[in-house]
Amino acid sequence: MIRLLTKEDVEPYWALRLQALKDYPESFVNSYEEAKEKELSEIKKSFPEESTSFIMGAFLDGELVGIVGFNQRKPLKVNHKGDIWGMYVAPIARGNGTGKKLLQRAIKQAKQIEELTQIYLVVAADNQQAKALYEKLGFERYGYEKNALKINNQFIDEEHMMLVISNVSNS
Repeated sequence: MIRLLTKEDVEPYWALRLQALKDYPESFVNSYEEAKEKELSEIKKSFPEESTSFIMGAFLDGELVGIVGFNQRKPLKVNHKGDIWGMYVAPIARGNGTGKKLLQRAIKQAKQIEELTQIYLVVAADNQQAKALYEKLGFERYGYEKNALKINNQFIDEEHMMLVISNVSNS
């Protein structure tokens, strides 16, 4: 089952998010060390529950096993753009299409935003499995950032990808 998460889901969401940050630090800008210091009440207060900012969750036997966030950019000149962030599927739910379904659902939800024409994401350059999924869903690489993250004195390169979700003309 895949659905929008609400403030009622904050506890399982935060536990899964912390697991992702701890087990795959090269895949996220935020660090586990910084994130684990945050209070659950703080997370709940800032939890996105709008049509333009949301977190989608995948459940397996009632347990949250996958998450992906989306934010529409706020300034008027860039509100035609949105960002996928925090994509993670727990190892127990990998290999059965959960990640693909989760991302497809997030894209479908984002497409309901009238102004939206483009969706962006960033992925670790050596994460071949994630890049293959994103490409399968139509994302294309538009940039490469060398030394984007630094973890324990090791640099991680990132690829920037985008998905055009509507045809735009410069009239």
